[in-house]
Formats: sequence, C-alpha cells, structure tokens
Amino acid sequence: MSSKIYFSKKSGRKPLSYYTIKLVTGSIARIAPSIGKKLVKTLLLTPVRHQSKVAKPSAMLAHKLDFLDAHIDVYELGSGPVVLFTHGWSGSASQFYPLMEKVASLGFKAVAFDHYAHGNSAGKQANLPLFVKGVEAVQNYIGAPVVAAISHSMGCIAALNKVTTKAHILIAPPFDFYTSFEKRILSTGISKSLFEELIKSVESEHGMPFKSLLPERHLSKHKNIFMVHDLEDKFAFHHLSEKVVKQFPHLKLVSTQGLGHSRVINDELTWQSIKTQLTVLVA
Repeated sequence: MSSKIYFSKKSGRKPLSYYTIKLVTGSIARIAPSIGKKLVKTLLLTPVRHQSKVAKPSAMLAHKLDFLDAHIDVYELGSGPVVLFTHGWSGSASQFYPLMEKVASLGFKAVAFDHYAHGNSAGKQANLPLFVKGVEAVQNYIGAPVVAAISHSMGCIAALNKVTTKAHILIAPPFDFYTSFEKRILSTGISKSLFEELIKSVESEHGMPFKSLLPERHLSKHKNIFMVHDLEDKFAFHHLSEKVVKQFPHLKLVSTQGLGHSRVINDELTWQSIKTQLTVLVA
C-alpha cells in the first residue's frame, strides 16, 4: 500500500478519496489515537514485495543473515574487492543482478541484499532506520572493506549514512527527502497529527532522529560521490541533484532522459559510469 502513496504520480485537483481519508483519519486521531497510529503504520510502512523479472545468476551465492530475530537475504557474486549494492523502497537486490554480473566480471565481489520486509527477506514493515541498520549489518557480515557502494533511491540514504568507501555511486538519489516524504503522505489526506506521531514512534524505537539521516547531512564526509539521475524522475527529483552539485563541488552528476526512477538502474550510461569509477579504483 505504501508504494502507491510514495510513488503516486497524481497531482493537481484533489480526488474525493483525499477528503474521505482526511475525514476518517482526522476523526480516528481524535477519538481512538492508538487505532489511528496502527492504521497509519500499516499504510505507510508496508512495502510492496518487488517481483523480479530477472533470473538469479547461476554462480550467485545466497545466504540468510540473522537480523532483528529474523533474517535478511544476502547475495554474492564474484571475488575480489567488495562492491556493495543497496536498493530502495519496495525494491530488491534482484534489480541489481545485471549490474552485479558486470561488476563481478571486472574482478570485484558484488554483494547485494534484500532489506528487511523486502524481496526474500523476513518482515512485514520497514522504515528508513531499518534500512540504515540493514546496511550496517551486511557490512559487519562481509567483514572486509567496501571499495565502492552502488545504491538506488532510499538505499542511497542508508549507504551515505553507514558506508565508508572509496566511491559512492548514487542512482536516483532522493534529496530533500523529508519534505517530499511528508508532502506525498499528507496529499493523500492522512492526518498530519497521525503522521507526526508515526515519525516520533519510529525515531524513538530505533534511536535515530529522522532528519539526522537525511543525505544532505552526509555528503561532505565522502570524498568521491558520483550520481546518475534521470531528468524525468517523478519520485526523486533531478533538479534537487543539480542543486546539491552546486553546493558540494566534489559531487559529479550524469543525467539520463526518458528512463524515470527505476529503469535508469540498468541503463548503459549508468553502467559505463560505474565501470569508469571502478576502473579508477583498481588502476
């Protein structure tokens, strides 16, 4: 359900559903706040399981890593210096399979994983702090330096927060994330008080203030950041990437067109950009 909210393309005149949801959630927030919090948590924190259309490479190894009394699935391909992949909301490691094969062919060990409540991993609900904790857990499991991190969408935020590496390659990074996140949710008619209570409960549960995780706060601590972003991305806006490039001169941006938010992952220009970055690392 949450993906329909986060990835909605609707704009302009508000539909009847907006006023219905606003009335219902506003009333619940006043009359039965505990029920309202549970309802909004289910609506906003339940990702859609990504259905892969790409077969898993035959040489790929898969492992189940203990995480939060459950497990997350980790995938490895190739051998050599480690390149870590991290997907976005309602995505999965399988989105990276074609890239992982190419990266492995260059003499690297490509490692990806399904975030909690995503792909084949356990769990029903997720959030940004869990993304951050997932990246940290997989790095601990790897037990070796990560020479490059390749991330997509919300995975970019987790990678920038937790991965110290020689190169960050961000695909469709979501800058000004909190503002966009709040705007999309409130545009559905969900009560602002319930939304704010949900954010507070997630922050309290994980000990991570939401705004402290935002990507803009972590750009200066990484020396090499390369971004690939499509001009027609409807969910993570390209003009925000242009803005941060002006603010942080060490960032580099390559723009594509006509690919949107997800197809850009496996575009040839994306691969050539990644290849160039990795080649420099081993030169």
